[in-house]
Amino acid sequence: MADVLFSRITWYARRHLTDRTLGPAQLAAVHNVSVRYLYKLFAEHHRSLEQWLITERLRGAARELKDPAGDHLPISAIAARWGFDDAAHFARRFRAAYGVTPREWRRGSSSTGGG
Repeated sequence: MADVLFSRITWYARRHLTDRTLGPAQLAAVHNVSVRYLYKLFAEHHRSLEQWLITERLRGAARELKDPAGDHLPISAIAARWGFDDAAHFARRFRAAYGVTPREWRRGSSSTGGG
């Protein structure tokens, strides 16, 4: 039962990653569990809820940065869309995750034909 609930929560979260209000309280409320149980559920799956959300949001931003349709958008706008209000914080987290800055990622993907 807990595995099914975990899958439902992660499925829901992935579909709402660009929602700025998405966080532990919303996830718990939507799935009728306590915030404490939500954290416990993620811990049982060897994950930190906050780190998982950040990682998923970074993946979304990385995909969008590679999309040629978004070349006209500032990186800060893409970061904000994925829940990062502070562009510097986004750049630090992105570099830590991908080894390059968001700008370098975007340039690199452009020179390789978008992927």
